[in-house]
Amino acid sequence: MSMLTPRQRFLLLAAALLLTLGLVVMAPDDEPQAPAVEASGERLRPARAAAPAPELRALSLASLSRAAAPAGTAANLFPVQSWYVPPPPPKPAPPAPPPLPFTYLGKLIDGEQVTVFVSNGNRNLVLKNHDVIDGTYQVDAITPPVMRLTYLPLQMQQTMNIGGAN
Repeated sequence: MSMLTPRQRFLLLAAALLLTLGLVVMAPDDEPQAPAVEASGERLRPARAAAPAPELRALSLASLSRAAAPAGTAANLFPVQSWYVPPPPPKPAPPAPPPLPFTYLGKLIDGEQVTVFVSNGNRNLVLKNHDVIDGTYQVDAITPPVMRLTYLPLQMQQTMNIGGAN
């Protein structure tokens, strides 16, 4: 692409300007005009030709219908509205195991083996590790000062204080 000198560029622009002015002056006036465009909404639509005004008729308030409100009550024109959504109800707490039905009587420590003596009502029980009592409680571990039991219906662990090593 060749470079134009400033003088050549000026002459080219002047010629384009004269050509444009000549076309404007010589353009015929009987050319149809483009319809005026009005902006309404998001789209542009051509303006409509003015329509004759419709006849207006007299309107009386008596001719309008109105819903009758019950006697003695007024319609609430501004009802209370709220976006408040109540929180969901809290989840129920897991059921708690019943209190241990055993009364501690004593223990026997023989080396590593610990035996615990408890009473349940009028029954005396001798408990060791992994014993199951009436299908309800299982002895998980006996490590003085506590004995750990599992309440089998709920699979929940409970502890019973059995005192330290004698």
